[in-house]
Amino acid sequence: QASPTAVHMVRLSLGLNYFHFGFLKFYPDLSPAEIIASYTAQRLSLHWLEANTVLWIIAVLECGIGLCMLFNVLMRWVAPLFFFHMAATFAPIFLLPEFAFKFAPVAPTIEGQYILKNLVLVSAGWLVFAPYLTPLRSLLRGLFRKPDAAAEAAALVPKPFPSNRSLI
Repeated sequence: QASPTAVHMVRLSLGLNYFHFGFLKFYPDLSPAEIIASYTAQRLSLHWLEANTVLWIIAVLECGIGLCMLFNVLMRWVAPLFFFHMAATFAPIFLLPEFAFKFAPVAPTIEGQYILKNLVLVSAGWLVFAPYLTPLRSLLRGLFRKPDAAAEAAALVPKPFPSNRSLI
């Protein structure tokens, strides 16, 4: 179990990182991930969204996640957004391998290294968001738990019909 201070520091550093890189996306040519992020999002949206619109959406999402982490608010709602965003950051490996690798899968480009380092961010996010995912974890555990034999047998026993006397 990680110490509360360590989790607090990881949350703050993730929040600052998210906010900073999200803020850069509001201004053209400042974000190092601008081209690959816009190409990937355009391909995922089947070119329905323009590059400027995509970058603005990503910037708002990243700044929002970052601010919520910095101020430790709405964490239960931010957790799915964080993990969705992290999953989307791995999309260029599959959708744009020419951007991610010089020689796939062993020689990543600088953009590919940028993507692969997100594994560290996913691990840090799991550490930060784990307390907020407990209800989800217990729900999933209950859905996939095999019932014990006694409970299963009791469920198969037919229940008697209520008698008419109880209605009087």
